[in-house]
Amino acid sequence: MEEALRDMVYQFGYRGVVDGKPVISTGGLSTLESAFEALGWDDPYVLSEEGNTCEIKGCMNEISSGQRWGKYYLRLCSKHGSMAWKNKRRPPVKEYAIERELKRDKTTGFLNQ
Repeated sequence: MEEALRDMVYQFGYRGVVDGKPVISTGGLSTLESAFEALGWDDPYVLSEEGNTCEIKGCMNEISSGQRWGKYYLRLCSKHGSMAWKNKRRPPVKEYAIERELKRDKTTGFLNQ
């Protein structure tokens, strides 16, 4: 049940940035407020940066795509995804994304654990 509530919140919650941290909130919707309460979450709920924000340094926008940009496969916001698609110069990448990509198998492209 908890997993279903968490999934619902991640799908329908409102994402934003508060004090430089990614958050998800209810937006005042009573169903989401009930889910937050059942999960024991504050509103807004602070998310981890990794996996929830664009992987370009300094960008806190929500991920909208995943694509190869140069030698890395990155989770990108719409602005940086558009830049990657147009093959524009890539800005610096967040360290955790670089560390993840260094674990990628050179032949298969799969991530090694």
